[in-house]
Amino acid sequence: MTPSATPQTGDSSLAATIGRLAGVVGHAHYPAGDRAALKRWAPGQPVPLAFYRLWLRHLGDELPAESQTPAWMTLAWGVAALGAASHRPDRPLGRALAESGYAEARLERLLAAPEELRIELFMSTARFLAARNESFDWLDAALFLLTTDPQAHERACRRIAQAFFRHLPRDLAKE
Repeated sequence: MTPSATPQTGDSSLAATIGRLAGVVGHAHYPAGDRAALKRWAPGQPVPLAFYRLWLRHLGDELPAESQTPAWMTLAWGVAALGAASHRPDRPLGRALAESGYAEARLERLLAAPEELRIELFMSTARFLAARNESFDWLDAALFLLTTDPQAHERACRRIAQAFFRHLPRDLAKE
């Protein structure tokens, strides 16, 4: 299975691809101009050449499916924007959100977002975490952004929500 294939929950090849993405973009020798191009990208803009170079040199023999390119570009943007240490496989996204004070209402809006708003709301969430110097498992973000099957996407959302409420400080949890 190539990284461009539709991800499945628990897909070890997806986890490996996310790890490689974080390792390559976060490496000291990764070209600063490419990292800057990834960070400047915004939804609706053309995908920068730096993304294609990153993908084809380090992540896969074929580009991701055209329909998944914006989600993969968002993941590359996020790793570039949050920095080298932003990928922590031992820290779920929901936990990072809970421990950083992310509002429940914002989480609900993110997880309930229709596919066409998912990337923009995730980018806002990533900026929130960047401002607080938080790191998390980018596999959670990949599953959230890349999964199009409704049942599998619901599992990705449940995974984020579960980690959020398990780590929400007790004084902030609603009764």
